[in-house]
Amino acid sequence: MGAASMIWNPDLIHYLCIAKSTTILAHHIKNSKDSSTIETLASKCLENSPPNHSFFSHTVNNRTYTFLIAPPFVLFAIFDHQLLKPHALAFLNRIKSSLIEALDKNDNFTPFSLQPQFDSVLNETLSFYDLSSNPGSSVMSPTTSRTLLVKPDEGLKKKKRIVDDGKEAAMVDLSSDDNSSLPFSKINDRQKAKRVWKKHVWVVLMLDLFVCAVLFVIWLWVCSGFKCMAY
Repeated sequence: MGAASMIWNPDLIHYLCIAKSTTILAHHIKNSKDSSTIETLASKCLENSPPNHSFFSHTVNNRTYTFLIAPPFVLFAIFDHQLLKPHALAFLNRIKSSLIEALDKNDNFTPFSLQPQFDSVLNETLSFYDLSSNPGSSVMSPTTSRTLLVKPDEGLKKKKRIVDDGKEAAMVDLSSDDNSSLPFSKINDRQKAKRVWKKHVWVVLMLDLFVCAVLFVIWLWVCSGFKCMAY
């Protein structure tokens, strides 16, 4: 299903921001009551944004933490797990094409300096999806209730993070119930530890093979070849 044909529900966006490095230039928060907690979480996520990725997605506790990276800018979002990955990527790419590509990367950006432009682009993008889903309707408010076309089990099955090389990696516990901890540095540490472990296994196997070869040579020498086999 194409991005323009999906049925959109803005309630699936818990948080969305654009940042330059770790400086948040503008953001959208679904529930203002959670603003302090979710802003802290977003800052920690940006500090640990995955290197060498243009797109990164990780789902845990019914939330999907998603990065779309176009250095030095980063789009970071926290979606409901029911929003399918292709739809999330299409949505972020539309925000990116409407906002990031028009920016001068040399500008001296300050915190929340892009909020007016960001609000305008977000509203236009939500209206675009609403009109695409309901061709006969007029432009609706971004807060208008909509229905997302999702298979009931499909979102629930996405319990592993997926990086942009298409490979799945083991799910890492993102947070406690208050979503206060962060997985991205742990993921990198696990990958390094896995590589070290593999090297260690190969070293041990090579040593075992060497010892076996030495013992075999000694056996041949003691038995003067295979004469021991004759008895």
